[in-house]
Amino acid sequence: MNDVYTYLYKVEWCIIIIMKKERLLIRNGSRILTPAQHYRLREALDPNGGYRIIIDGLINTGARVVEFWKIVKNPQWYHASRRLIDLPSIGACKKPMCTQTDRTIKLTERGCAALDIIYSSEIEYRDPASMNQALKRAAKKAGFEHVEGINSKMYRKILISWLIECRKDLGIDSSDIQASMGHTEDTMIASYLGIGFDEQEHADMLAFVKGWG
Repeated sequence: MNDVYTYLYKVEWCIIIIMKKERLLIRNGSRILTPAQHYRLREALDPNGGYRIIIDGLINTGARVVEFWKIVKNPQWYHASRRLIDLPSIGACKKPMCTQTDRTIKLTERGCAALDIIYSSEIEYRDPASMNQALKRAAKKAGFEHVEGINSKMYRKILISWLIECRKDLGIDSSDIQASMGHTEDTMIASYLGIGFDEQEHADMLAFVKGWG
């Protein structure tokens, strides 16, 4: 019996040693999640509110939130056979910082599957405030230490950071990511290079973005 207690004590001690403090990585007010964190948050969302479908669309397209809802309303921009979205100037962000007025958004097969579900589900519009509240509630439910930076805008930043991290594995030039996301080169370099993901996070990101471009 003493041996059993000794074993249990050793197991508990090991668990305490390997637990890592949650990383709070924020870029321009939005959180950058690892794939494991993303899946945790997604599972904690209410499956009946349409939020999972929406964030699947956001993280797979990398579109700005305002652009995403225009894409939802205009399925003719989406070309499944080519795995891309031709976003015209009328659908692109109109803020002064958005210098690229139209662009082609590249997708993975996973991204196409997400859009196919969106167009077959007739999802209802969710305003940013409602989305952000739902995401923060889910983050707390999922046991996140911090909800700072958890918002609907973060999914674009998450995808960009994952693509930048895996670009060499995929043989992708940074300029291709820049063109698809409608970012400037300076923003890409300043915000997404050298974040410092570990090996497991890199492998999980590679599995998610495989086939992009």
